[in-house]
Amino acid sequence: MSENNLQDWVGRSSTVSETADGERAARLATLLGHEGNAAAPLFPVGHWLHFSEDDVPMSELGADGHAALGGFMPPVPLPRRMWAGSTLEFHAPILPGQELSRTTTIESVTEKNGSTGPLCFVVLRHDVSADGHLATTDRHTIVYREATSAPEGSTAAPPRADSTVPTGWDWSQSVRPDEVMLFRYSALTFNSHRIHYDHPYVTGVEGYPGLVTHGPLTATLLLDAFMTNHPDATVTGYDFRAKSSLFCREQIHLVGRETEAGVHELEAIATDGKTAIAATVRTKN
Repeated sequence: MSENNLQDWVGRSSTVSETADGERAARLATLLGHEGNAAAPLFPVGHWLHFSEDDVPMSELGADGHAALGGFMPPVPLPRRMWAGSTLEFHAPILPGQELSRTTTIESVTEKNGSTGPLCFVVLRHDVSADGHLATTDRHTIVYREATSAPEGSTAAPPRADSTVPTGWDWSQSVRPDEVMLFRYSALTFNSHRIHYDHPYVTGVEGYPGLVTHGPLTATLLLDAFMTNHPDATVTGYDFRAKSSLFCREQIHLVGRETEAGVHELEAIATDGKTAIAATVRTKN
């Protein structure tokens, strides 16, 4: 990769506007198993339902279904893309009908060599304002990886066996995202990345054993489980880091515990007992 060429993209910014959609927020609540309320404030990460990165003409999509690189995003010459994590600060709730403005700035482009080969991390800072006031700051990290040598004609592997609920946590909840949940979340976020719905592509081209559960979907389920167990808490910050992929129809254990006043450690744990997402929630009370 050309370090100098990719660094030319650092500092670029773009601003887009949209109206906070209560119906979209209500559908997210329905997806999470709650009664949808189009008049309620958006879920803390509800801005992810707006400003889709893939909201471009079909002719501007890449082979993986994402918007092709080289426009606003740097032309990273690595074909596999994953959401590696986010660091979020919630300054004020977003209400349906408010006018939203999101300014995205490319903060950094970092190339590394990992155990699986070359990697490239792109950090985007999203400043989301509602009716002119800053509501959410979201630093979003994307990781790009090289192609895999998936065997020709490979098919989806069966889900891994379930595991027992982990111990040592204050609370736990188990979920099992299926094809319908993945489809609904892709539709809600206008996410056309093929790893979430295209079996032949995800297994034969990207080399995964099955459909990949969206990282932000798992992060949303994890935060929702926290809020269900702490209904009176006001969330002021949420950081999460993806450590491994999760796959459709596999059991996920969502767990959490308080580590100090107003700070909670959360994890999404895969069936093999390994942490797939590690997170921290900060609260006012």
